[in-house]
Amino acid sequence: MYWVLVFVWLFCGIQILRTSGEKRFFYFLVGIWFVPAALRIIPVSLLSGHMFYVFMFLCSTILHGEFNAKTFSVCPMSRSLVLVFISCLLIGLFDVRVGPLQGVFRGLVDFLGSYFLFFVGWLAVSENGTGHIEENGSVFRRFAPWGLLMTLYGLLTFFWKENPILDAVGLEGHFYSEYMDESGNFRSFRVTGACVSSSVYGLACATMFFVFFSVLRGKTRLQFWVMVLFCLNIFFSATRAAIIPFLIGFFLFLLMDRGLTKTMRYFLWGGVVFLVISPILSAGMKDYLNQLVESVWDIVSPKGTGGLAYGGSNLQTRSIQIGAAFEFLKEKPLFGHGYAYVLEYLAKGEKHDTLFGMESYLCFIGVEYGLVYFAAILCFFFCCFAFFFRERGSGRTYANLGIALLVMFLFYLVFAWVGGCWFFFMPMLGYVAKSLALCKK
Repeated sequence: MYWVLVFVWLFCGIQILRTSGEKRFFYFLVGIWFVPAALRIIPVSLLSGHMFYVFMFLCSTILHGEFNAKTFSVCPMSRSLVLVFISCLLIGLFDVRVGPLQGVFRGLVDFLGSYFLFFVGWLAVSENGTGHIEENGSVFRRFAPWGLLMTLYGLLTFFWKENPILDAVGLEGHFYSEYMDESGNFRSFRVTGACVSSSVYGLACATMFFVFFSVLRGKTRLQFWVMVLFCLNIFFSATRAAIIPFLIGFFLFLLMDRGLTKTMRYFLWGGVVFLVISPILSAGMKDYLNQLVESVWDIVSPKGTGGLAYGGSNLQTRSIQIGAAFEFLKEKPLFGHGYAYVLEYLAKGEKHDTLFGMESYLCFIGVEYGLVYFAAILCFFFCCFAFFFRERGSGRTYANLGIALLVMFLFYLVFAWVGGCWFFFMPMLGYVAKSLALCKK
């Protein structure tokens, strides 16, 4: 399995280098979905895991003459992304724990592995296309069989209670086995696919479900069942940090794109299907459902399985985490304490206990990034919202999809462990934004 992953990793990276447009985007999707980010072959940040694909993408843009100011300046979010890039470099530059050269390199890697990925999707859509994903979006039709393979694998791991892909990269039983904690709370197996985190996998499936549901008109049977499997994998990821943002984003999209009547009809049919299948479920599946529903409900409860005793992601725990991060922010408000401060310093001391696992992007902003970075990313998200709202008349479906994706992602950032989530979300957001921009033309 390990050498299969190495082969896929190398093959996708080489294809990303050789191709352009939607073909390059397709190989990028296959690479991030089938190979864990934890795969380490060459111990250099830009040549390991998913960062290898970003490095090859950069080389590809140079090879195909796309790496120039004109290519990026046409993007409505280009200026805000420049602000994010500068803020990333400043965080590293003002990190006294490392030298300026290493600090700037860390800032570059952080930017390339997060907000820069927007351009991976943006450059996937040809300038000569019509902007319609139904016509230009062959990448999603081409990806459908591979999505079927990966989602079926996700369901199989649920029944196996093992994940051979993650085992192959040295993560045997890490976060993925059933266990009983000290308080007697039971946590069931979580489906993660090839992701290190179930919440990241849930977001990845949710993002792909949105695209399949909203813009692939005249779906084939294969595409329909892949969409259903994406939805099931969100459910079996068993993490409210992904499920709740997905439900909020999906409801918002239906409300904007289909209207209130059709939205209620969708949820009514979902309730009917649930009532029909619930009596035939096994006792184990019913127990799993009860735990999941209690876990989702517990996000607004100060006590219970998601409270402080469990270290879960309910509102009480999040407020304490963010409050603790704010105390760190007051020590260095502008540029934070620097990259990897949690891993290299706090994880070895007692202060990390007050953060309860840092399961929120706001915690990392408070501890590692600072207010300058926070202002830059707020500017980016504001520009995204403004663009999608402004261009609703040009391509209503794409605009509504972009708004719903952003709302889902912002809720996710508040409640989830965000490591690696950028690779699955930002390229898709860039793809939808570029398609909407071409609709205007």
